[in-house]
Amino acid sequence: MRVAVGSTNRVKVEAVEVALKMMGTSAQVLPVDVPSGVPDQPLCEQTFQGARNRARSALNSRSADLGVGIEGGICRYAGRTLAYAVVYVRSSGGEENFAFSAAFSLPREIVALVESGIELGEAIDRFFGTRDSKHAEGAVGRLTRVISRRDLYVQPVVMALYPFINALPGMSFEPIVET
Repeated sequence: MRVAVGSTNRVKVEAVEVALKMMGTSAQVLPVDVPSGVPDQPLCEQTFQGARNRARSALNSRSADLGVGIEGGICRYAGRTLAYAVVYVRSSGGEENFAFSAAFSLPREIVALVESGIELGEAIDRFFGTRDSKHAEGAVGRLTRVISRRDLYVQPVVMALYPFINALPGMSFEPIVET
């Protein structure tokens, strides 16, 4: 099986590799740099759109069996700004599925930086005095000190992949509505 990942970010690629291994699936994972088609700091629905765009573009550019898109974003809920990710998978047959990661609250100081126009990874680096955290532990790793960005992505990758890897006879899903 060939699985194209719509990113060359090693954290996202490793999350897909780990998820496939956990599922007992042997696959060639093919990172490909594709545009998300959304702003660098996606908000709410843009996060879903970015993941979908990455999955579809990755699949088409690599002649793969599956395309996987992972997009991190932020959204406000109940007065808090939350960070989370969307994982979207598209098969060469046109079937699609998606899943969300756990979401976590961002401190006001980080939110203020993001609201000033800075992407979350850069805001984390400025706040913590680090460099390139989005290619390493990410915001979740810096804030929790126990959950890495890769770990945050692994479970939703499994959840988005399972219909393609562990499909049961007669199992079907509602269609995904384009927004």
